[in-house]
Amino acid sequence: MVRDWSLPRVVLATLIGAVVVALVVAGSTSAASFGVFNTNWDGTSQVSAVAEETNTRTTVARSVSDYPAAPSNDTLAVVLSPDEPYGNEANTIRSYVRDGGTLLIAEDYGSGGNELLEAVGATARIDGRPLRDETRADPGPAFPEATVNSSHPTTTGVETLVLNHGSVVEPGNATVLANSSPFSYLDGNRNEALDESEVITSHPVVTTEQVGQGTVIVVSDPSIFLNAMLDRGDNRAFLKALVEDRAHVVLDVSHTTALPPLVAARLALQDSALGIVILGALSILAVLLATDSRRSLPWRSSPDSDPTSGVAMSHEEIVRAVRERHEEWTDERIARVTDSLIQADDNDRTDD
Repeated sequence: MVRDWSLPRVVLATLIGAVVVALVVAGSTSAASFGVFNTNWDGTSQVSAVAEETNTRTTVARSVSDYPAAPSNDTLAVVLSPDEPYGNEANTIRSYVRDGGTLLIAEDYGSGGNELLEAVGATARIDGRPLRDETRADPGPAFPEATVNSSHPTTTGVETLVLNHGSVVEPGNATVLANSSPFSYLDGNRNEALDESEVITSHPVVTTEQVGQGTVIVVSDPSIFLNAMLDRGDNRAFLKALVEDRAHVVLDVSHTTALPPLVAARLALQDSALGIVILGALSILAVLLATDSRRSLPWRSSPDSDPTSGVAMSHEEIVRAVRERHEEWTDERIARVTDSLIQADDNDRTDD
């Protein structure tokens, strides 16, 4: 059946469709920096995309309880610049690492990364001062290049990393996997210039350390995992090397900016069998109501008959039905509406 859509109806339908699409997009994406659902330049949505390319199972952890209870060395948990301290919840992550899991913490200036490193028993720490390089950086001194020890299994095939306003790692007992160039320095007073008190030398920017049966990897700049930074240097290759041999990657968002509402709802439904049943029942009810809505009007009949009486409605019956519903209408208006309904019904039968 082909319906005759007038221009106002087309415009209204288009506007409604645009609003629905906008609401869905807004509700399923995030604008938070380092957000795993942020598809903009400052998001990290490509982290899960790269993991999926390597057929690695990915979990977005809204709580530390989502960490696997029995991890192995092919499980990687990723924490990018947490906004809030973990407190007592860090004990769960400590157990995860000591039981054999691998934890990657990427931090630059915040305190959350160092607090978590201390809690899990790692000795490496983030310095927190900006790293700059006037010689080996692109596009400017705030984007220093780092040389990678590609002989280590974690960085196989990776030669150069490019940082974005990152810091450095104080390695402690950890093994250094990447160093900045000999021309880099720490901008202690943050004036974006090399002063006499600032020393030009190489600094560690990525380390790995065994803690219990597990491993803690520290990166002094979470920005290397940003969508816009993955195509600089070998940043994407580094990410791929981290995830491609893993059976499971956990993206920990439990202490970062809130998830988009539709994503939070979807993840909540995945965790709730009752929620799935309720959603399914509501969906079926909506379909039944939509299917029955056209037949619910007293003057709308199936192609040949009235759904309640089983016979076609006459002109007088339609007039009577309209009058019962709109007692305040004049006879002229009722006649005009009745003629319009009959004409529309005839058109529908012709289209059918």
